Amino acid sequence: MKNIKKLTAAILAVAMLVVCAGCGDQSWSYKTDNASLKAGVYIYNLMDGYYQAYDKVESPDEVKDILKEEVTESGDSPKSVEQYALDKADEKTLEMIAVEDLFNKYGLEFNESDFEASKVYASSYWGQMKKSLEGYGISEESFYYCMIGYSIKYSQVLEYLYGKNGDKALSDDDLIKWYKDKYTGYAYFSMSKSNTDADGNSVEKTDDEWKKAHTDFNNYVKMINNDKKDYKDVILKYTSDYELTSDPTSSGSYNKESSMLADEVKKALDGLKEGEAAFVQSDEDDQIYLVYKPVTDSIVDFLEKDEEKNTDTDSSAAVETSDTADDTSSVYVYDLKTGYSHLSLLQEMKEDEYKDYLKEYANSINVQKNNAVVGKFGPKMFVSKDSD
Repeated sequence: MKNIKKLTAAILAVAMLVVCAGCGDQSWSYKTDNASLKAGVYIYNLMDGYYQAYDKVESPDEVKDILKEEVTESGDSPKSVEQYALDKADEKTLEMIAVEDLFNKYGLEFNESDFEASKVYASSYWGQMKKSLEGYGISEESFYYCMIGYSIKYSQVLEYLYGKNGDKALSDDDLIKWYKDKYTGYAYFSMSKSNTDADGNSVEKTDDEWKKAHTDFNNYVKMINNDKKDYKDVILKYTSDYELTSDPTSSGSYNKESSMLADEVKKALDGLKEGEAAFVQSDEDDQIYLVYKPVTDSIVDFLEKDEEKNTDTDSSAAVETSDTADDTSSVYVYDLKTGYSHLSLLQEMKEDEYKDYLKEYANSINVQKNNAVVGKFGPKMFVSKDSD
């Protein structure tokens, strides 16, 4: 009789746990004293973790039990698909709650304009996936948060943390040194021996015209190297000499370890000091270049985000005459505004460190996990959807 009573009590206890897990408050998944994430955010991360694991399984549609299949990630021990998905969901949701907590701690304001702009693009995905995502318990709000909102907050916290007033603030000198160690700025314009006329026919320059072009390009180089003229002065001279209506400059920055620049241009840049130019001839395609290595200390101006300065990098910008050109000329002069923002530099420089910091921060604060969500939803729900 006692054993029957014990068994009955045990069954009732299990039943009560199931009821509690199913009927608890499912409005949130992870929270701290300072932040909270919706249940749909955890479910979305669980789904993402499951499909990451699914993609690692060879011929996943042919296995008997996908959840029991083992997968590996670089440096980790093998895990079942089920455990992999659960671990990834926990890892990502902890990262998210850390960002949310820091965002509120620092009193940052959400960038609504970026969110609304990106939401227009993401709305097409929601339209296609709404039925299945809502079936999993992922609301439209949670979907947009995971797709867009979180990324915006993630970036805002990173920029604040490593920015001027942040706990891990970097100086302008730190960024300049890192940039110069990894990248080289470039600016060049070129001329081909053959041009295409209005009818699409190839027209080759005469020997005299081609000889004159060589002489002119060498003189432009001397203007920079010997006469200490600015690159902008050379562009004005070149466009005037050849009656061009737009700035022909190709410019930007390239990673010293990998670049799509022509070999002749890269070789010339390697031999130049900042502020110097070189004449380059490519016999292979009958092309000549003026290659210029800009002074990259202009990053300081960039970091100060001087909105009044012209940052137009469009090569079709109108060329001003020497009579009207001044410091605000629309003729493009290279600086680190090309292809870079303060945030993009910080992300490239500190992304890994930042992610490690978020893990440490999540472990240092009191993160509550809602068992009515975390204990209820598992990757099995996505398997059943696949088989429908």
